[in-house]
Amino acid sequence: MEKQPYFKLKQIVKTFGVTKALNGVDLDIYAGEVIGFVGPNGAGKSTLMKVLTGILTPTEGEIIIQGKAEEHYSPKRAKQIGVACAYQDLSLCTNLSVYENFAMLNVSHGLISSPGWRKEAKENAKALLEKYFPGNGIDVTKTVDKLSLADQQVVEICKTLMTDNLKILILDEPTSALSTDKAQQLHKVVAELSQKGVAVIYISHKLDEIGIVSDRIVILRNGQNVGELSADEVTQDQLIDLMGGGKKEKKDKNADENAFGPNMVEIKGLTTNVLNDINLHVRKGEILGISGLAGSGQQELLQAVYAARKHIGTEGKNGVRINSTIAYVSGDRTKEGVFPLWDIMDNILVANLDRVKGKILLNKKQSEESANYWYDKLKFRAEGINSNIMSLSGGNQQKALIARGIASEADIIILNDPTAGVDIGTKQDIYELLDEVKKMGKSVILYSTEDAEIEICDRAYIMHDGAITAELIGNDINVPNIIKASFKKVEKKEREEKKNGLLHQILTSRITLPLLTMLVIFLANVVNNPNMLSYMGLRMKMNSTLPLIFAALGQMFIILSGDCDMGNGYSIALVNVLVGTILTGNPLVGLVGLLIFIAAYMGMAALIHLRNIPAIVVTLGAQFVWYGIALILCPTPGGNCPEMISNFFKLKTPVIPLPIIIAVLAGLVCWMILYRTRYGMVMRGIGNNPNSVERSGWNYLTAKMVNYGMAGLMVVLAGMTYTVSCNGADANSSVNYCMLSIATVILGGCEMAGGVVAPAGVVIAAVAMNLINSLLTAMKVDSNYQTAIIGLILIGVLAFKFIIHRKGASRNE
Repeated sequence: MEKQPYFKLKQIVKTFGVTKALNGVDLDIYAGEVIGFVGPNGAGKSTLMKVLTGILTPTEGEIIIQGKAEEHYSPKRAKQIGVACAYQDLSLCTNLSVYENFAMLNVSHGLISSPGWRKEAKENAKALLEKYFPGNGIDVTKTVDKLSLADQQVVEICKTLMTDNLKILILDEPTSALSTDKAQQLHKVVAELSQKGVAVIYISHKLDEIGIVSDRIVILRNGQNVGELSADEVTQDQLIDLMGGGKKEKKDKNADENAFGPNMVEIKGLTTNVLNDINLHVRKGEILGISGLAGSGQQELLQAVYAARKHIGTEGKNGVRINSTIAYVSGDRTKEGVFPLWDIMDNILVANLDRVKGKILLNKKQSEESANYWYDKLKFRAEGINSNIMSLSGGNQQKALIARGIASEADIIILNDPTAGVDIGTKQDIYELLDEVKKMGKSVILYSTEDAEIEICDRAYIMHDGAITAELIGNDINVPNIIKASFKKVEKKEREEKKNGLLHQILTSRITLPLLTMLVIFLANVVNNPNMLSYMGLRMKMNSTLPLIFAALGQMFIILSGDCDMGNGYSIALVNVLVGTILTGNPLVGLVGLLIFIAAYMGMAALIHLRNIPAIVVTLGAQFVWYGIALILCPTPGGNCPEMISNFFKLKTPVIPLPIIIAVLAGLVCWMILYRTRYGMVMRGIGNNPNSVERSGWNYLTAKMVNYGMAGLMVVLAGMTYTVSCNGADANSSVNYCMLSIATVILGGCEMAGGVVAPAGVVIAAVAMNLINSLLTAMKVDSNYQTAIIGLILIGVLAFKFIIHRKGASRNE
């Protein structure tokens, strides 16, 4: 009886407009086999994997699972049958810690967090990483953005392996950033999974490892199957031919010292917290390779060389000297490379605008000629130079970055793993281009995680544990020598440890700036009015600050979703009217009205997401709704604060005034929700990587509505405390809270994108903002100038923040 495939794709067609990405693709997947999946950039590999994981619905064709056709295949269904994918572009929330990224997959979805869940999650994360990648050295409490790209890839792979009922594992370029030893660890994992009956689809442009791990190799080209072979019966040259490329003969290299010019880069004794006594040089017209186990300091070395561009011709304090201009090309195109809103031409020319500028504007003809030259030279697979960069495959995006670096007038070019995720044909094009660059007299520093790629270099330095272990020249540059040097132990040079590590952490903390600002302004207020230090003085000042604290915390929850509330000044006014008029006369109706208001905020989140309307449009439109309802209810100032609320705020607490206690509790509760509850991970995650959250089994819309619901609750509290401070209702008096709340969250250490917030910083910043207003008023500064002065103070503290973080970055140089 013929063996039946667990999963079958039959005659799959997928079109995007006039483009046919897949054209009748067949794929049978059997339990326990490893399928090597290869093909040039743009062949349709990623599209086919998205069909397999349910992200894309095929235009034509059938999806058959265990002999039964699926009519409504979706990501949820894919997860049910055990399909999981470790994505090349990484499906991680970089603002969350490593253990939180893992925990999102396996923690309970209940509202109440059980005691000790975080400790258990950390232990599970450590055990998982150690199980698959022994000796990885990853700190699971660090946020993912603090990890190297290689460590992020390890986390991505391990996260995928957590899938319940795993039946089909897709590894999309899994070793593009991994060192040789970690790649070997992964190959072992693949073999173990295969023995357990898990089918593995292994996508890679590294043909040597495809031959090592695969049972069967499937070749895709132009959206079609062009071959299916046993891994034991095919050579790399045959694979290259089937993919439409031809392997270039390796040229014999002679270590002729006279073939190169003077030193363009010189490093003497470079030692940092990562690098250890680095000494090297790069000559004019030379391709210098940097290799070794990933994470051995290569990235830090490249960054130190590039940072030296600020002092060309002189030796910097770290012993790095460059003697000409320098350009940098990153292999991490998503984070450090492409400008996603621009087309191919602009992405190529952005570092080379001086060569195509006219008298005033850019010369369109020269720009197009230059872009077309590199477009043809690098054989882009696109409709033309005006195609958006994000419409290209990953490999073609990388071509644009390489063209940007080489087309510049820089004499030194740093290539940081430039062929990561690039097919063999494109690699050969790039290698030929590097030969031309050499002939032009430029110097190239090439770092690659692929040992065989270093063989194209004239010289190579191999690194291990932050030090150079070997210098290889000419024909001595080969994979065996590179591997041998990669594992060579080094004697570390003793160096003085920096004593200000704790001070640096304090200065770069997100609450330091708002705290320093608050203390400075508070002291200025005390000098001007010593009574502020009294119990009543603090009470009065904090009473007037509470509305801004809650307004800013509400803005913080909106920003957490990657949005901005442009109408919370009027929404606070509406709550003020509801509290000062309706809640005063009819508490039940008023309470229902406030609950409806919070529900309306959640409705805004649904509208933004379901109708794909920008948040700024929805919130700006909503402000007219809030304002209109407020005017209907209270056309002229009036009303009064409900007696129960007023009496509560009149309570006298010992030592510390009640408003200060409320402010501290507000920040603490928000922090607890976001950083100590399970669902807080999800609330923070959606502002960073919504796809990762959804792939982890959580609903994006629900999380967004919860964030907006929390914002609505904070607005209600802002409106209530505002009613207390003014003891009445006015539809026009709280408009300024919109801009003030935005300024407060920025000063408070929050980022406008990326899901990074600091509740404590927001509370402190709100106090600082209110104190600034008080000081200016006490100094009798005209109200027309107060806003400008507040703006200048904000610019000053943010400039200080920028300087501190720049100094923090320079510590690693």
